[in-house]
Amino acid sequence: MRQGNVSAGLAILLAAIASVALGQTTIPGTASPDPRTRCAQLIAFWLSHGGSKSEGSGGADIPRKSAEIDCEAGRYDRGIRTMEDLLRRNGYTVP
Repeated sequence: MRQGNVSAGLAILLAAIASVALGQTTIPGTASPDPRTRCAQLIAFWLSHGGSKSEGSGGADIPRKSAEIDCEAGRYDRGIRTMEDLLRRNGYTVP
């Protein structure tokens, strides 16, 4: 009887882990649940759509630099918010 309870408990645990793993799967082109990946995605989008990374690039790139520093320091919410605001202010639809 005890072995049956352990097996049932293990089955429930495995089902819960599987449902969490499946819930974190994203469809291509949608926002990533991982904030580090989301930061990188937004910065890459900015750079690939005309944002500049070079020295002397002007004031528009300061928020991107700030967001990159925030993301590298683990302040993902702040970095993501900065990048989304920067993209919107420059007429882009946030991916």
